[in-house]
Amino acid sequence: MGAGLSGTDETDADLPTVYQVPIKTADDEPIRTNFERTVVDGVRRDRLADLCDIPLEHETLRVWGNRESEPAEAGDYLLFADRNGRHDGEYTLLAHVEHATILDEETAAAFTDAIGWGEVTDTSYPHVLFLDPIYETTLDRAAFWETLGFRGWPNDTFSGINFSRSGSTFFTEYDSIAEFIDQIRGNRIYPAESVGEYETLDAAITDVRTRLEQSGIETTWLRSRLGEALVSEWSAALTGFKPSDSVSASTAATFDQLRRIYESLEPELEVTADELGVRSLHSFAPAKMLFCCWVRLLQEGIDHDGGVLSQPRLNSILRDTYTVETEIETETEENSAFELTDSSHPVLSHIRSTSPAIYAFTAPCDYWLTSLEYSAVSFDADHRSRWADLSEGDVAILHARAEPSNEAFDRQPNGIIGVGILGETFEKDEPWWRDEHESGESYPLVATFDRLFLTGSTDDIDTSRSITEKTASEINRESAALTEDLLPIERANSLCAAVADTEFPVQSQYATFRTDDGEIDYERPMALVDALTDELTEVPTVNVHKPYHGSIQSDPLEGLYFPDDQGEQILEQITTALTSGKHILLTGPPGTGKTEIARRVCSALAETRPSLYSGFEMTTATADWSTFDTVGGYMPNESGSSGDDDLAFTPGIVLNRLKNNRTGTQSNELLIIDELNRADIDKAFGQLFTVLSGQSVQLPYTKNGREIEVTTTDDVTAHPASHQYLVPNSWRIFATMNTYDKTSLYEMSYAFMRRFAFIRVPAPELPEDRTDEERLEQLVYDYANAWDLDLDRPEAMAIGRVWRETNHAVEERSIGPAIIEDVLRYVNQHPEDELEYHLTQAVISYVFPQLEGVPKRRKIVQEIAAVREIDAALLEQAAREMLQVAVNE
Repeated sequence: MGAGLSGTDETDADLPTVYQVPIKTADDEPIRTNFERTVVDGVRRDRLADLCDIPLEHETLRVWGNRESEPAEAGDYLLFADRNGRHDGEYTLLAHVEHATILDEETAAAFTDAIGWGEVTDTSYPHVLFLDPIYETTLDRAAFWETLGFRGWPNDTFSGINFSRSGSTFFTEYDSIAEFIDQIRGNRIYPAESVGEYETLDAAITDVRTRLEQSGIETTWLRSRLGEALVSEWSAALTGFKPSDSVSASTAATFDQLRRIYESLEPELEVTADELGVRSLHSFAPAKMLFCCWVRLLQEGIDHDGGVLSQPRLNSILRDTYTVETEIETETEENSAFELTDSSHPVLSHIRSTSPAIYAFTAPCDYWLTSLEYSAVSFDADHRSRWADLSEGDVAILHARAEPSNEAFDRQPNGIIGVGILGETFEKDEPWWRDEHESGESYPLVATFDRLFLTGSTDDIDTSRSITEKTASEINRESAALTEDLLPIERANSLCAAVADTEFPVQSQYATFRTDDGEIDYERPMALVDALTDELTEVPTVNVHKPYHGSIQSDPLEGLYFPDDQGEQILEQITTALTSGKHILLTGPPGTGKTEIARRVCSALAETRPSLYSGFEMTTATADWSTFDTVGGYMPNESGSSGDDDLAFTPGIVLNRLKNNRTGTQSNELLIIDELNRADIDKAFGQLFTVLSGQSVQLPYTKNGREIEVTTTDDVTAHPASHQYLVPNSWRIFATMNTYDKTSLYEMSYAFMRRFAFIRVPAPELPEDRTDEERLEQLVYDYANAWDLDLDRPEAMAIGRVWRETNHAVEERSIGPAIIEDVLRYVNQHPEDELEYHLTQAVISYVFPQLEGVPKRRKIVQEIAAVREIDAALLEQAAREMLQVAVNE
């Protein structure tokens, strides 16, 4: 993606073009946001260094972009204005165009994302202008518009000013455009007005020492923040270091620390440098100059044998231009042999108890960043047979090779970074890995991890963003974090050779650990895992940061019949609710399929989005529910201990979805609550109101002396502690509510309801006209065909009439097709000549339970009794016993 900047540097000082750039005053308007970010505040040089050759030497750049097809020329000017409506606003800045170019499509997209414009708009800006210098302007808007005959701001955000337009008096008042520019140019705000530069670093150090001693600024604050030990450590790492040199992994870690500290102090250094009057040296701004000189002064004050910090060295460290050597661990004959310990690591226990197949997967480090994001490994179509051979429970040893997949990325240490227990396999249809996004490669075959253990510092890796959204420097930093504390490949080879006379299989991307006679080899992988035990940390196999996106296909509803595309409409509403952050409440009459829809959708989500969801759980609400059932509470300790510790916090059904009780790791199980409105919502959910609105909450319980927290990804950046339950961004409740319910139901408060998207699952519309028998018959046959039932016409018509009378007897009291399916299957199992008896028995068994507690149930029973295929006497007897109603009264 390293397309260079290509523009013209030709200028015509007498005839520059002045482009008027009105910026709307709305704070949330994308153009305004980009203007503040890249023209007013500026962009750090290192954000763009991996994309193109920077035409300026400044560490902070001022950049503007648009979608013009022809580049402006160096020497032109941009006249920025705060635009307020069609006529109001003022000119604020005048910027000189130092360089302008048109980027190719790929580089433009990467440049747009790197510079930050992509965060507020999906548009790419191929026309890029580097601005230097930038001035305040003294131009009066009203007078200038009168001079040019303007009527208002132009509609676009980038247009050349026509000074010779009809009615213009511009050249009467100004001899030339150059004179006009000279007159409207105010104070220079970028680069900052210089008070001169140092000639040498020694001169700078002497000047900074004097200014620190003479100023009233507290001169010990840098020493107190760094400390002598840290400065000594830096000095040792600088010994013999040359810019762009190769350094050891430990030296690189020290340089990373120095870089992070400088970046955190830079805002204060800028203020202090300005107060002291520190000057620049070559391309080093005053803040960097102050830091470099101040550290040198600290180095002079301590006894060290290391190297000193110089301008070239600091520049190399801040720009990360050095390479990291692969550390090789050598062994003597005395310590080369390896003896397995009695380790209780879960992977070793799993291998001993299940004897799975064990594989070695080798890939560049940036590949493993995506594997961590999705908790999976991938195969291309050519390796389908290898993928098909995988079984749930197989073990994978993860090897990161030193060479990156792209020359823009740094080399990393070569070694074993983790081990995983494989879960399900499936085929995906969207790009995940970088090569799929950028090179047209395809890895559709995926194997997920059921459990994953890594050596690196995974808390320093941002899994909320795709690798294509990260800059090369971000990928390098995260790769370094992932390979931290790995098992070097030399050590891995030595361990493998010690137990099996065969080294680690690095010859191919996929390899099976096998003995000489072709059997599964357990000695080498167990030796490797055992050696890694102290460094391995279990990481979640679900991505808690990513929200749900995509669409739910119609597959989950296969076998369910919904007329008139009703099923697709319901799935579309569920998708909208999922992507907008709402929980889902399916409402409707009994038997419309609410619970089955929820179950099937959750099953499909868990199956097709394993990187988001670890499964789902279904439960039914009751009137007895309290927060003890949903959130949790104190219960007797299972260890059987006595005294003050005999009670321990036990999570309820909601919190159990967020953490795996077996492993203690993060999980994300969807929760289905059937018949939600049977619960007393306030009593049952309590503190969860806050959680459902996306905020963290502390519970009135403790674990290991710390208050239990239910928290969000906004408040927890690392893996949650034992007392924390982290709510993933994609976690959802699927609830159902029967609008034709029994006895006492609890009303839901508005505060609770607004956290849900209500999705109606209606009963089908049945013809009210009793003479329209043909349409009624066809509807029953449509459902029977969906359920694979073979009906005779008398059965179909009789059941259709019962359904019609049930649903039309009382307004807003209907039953859905699932209840009719039960009736159909019951009748379908009995001889036709006893239709009257069996149909009546089916109504008593499946329809009557839905009428309990319904105020107008007598009217419904009367209408059903009037159907000619119903045994009225039998029906009335059952109605008296079950529903306490008399049909003939």
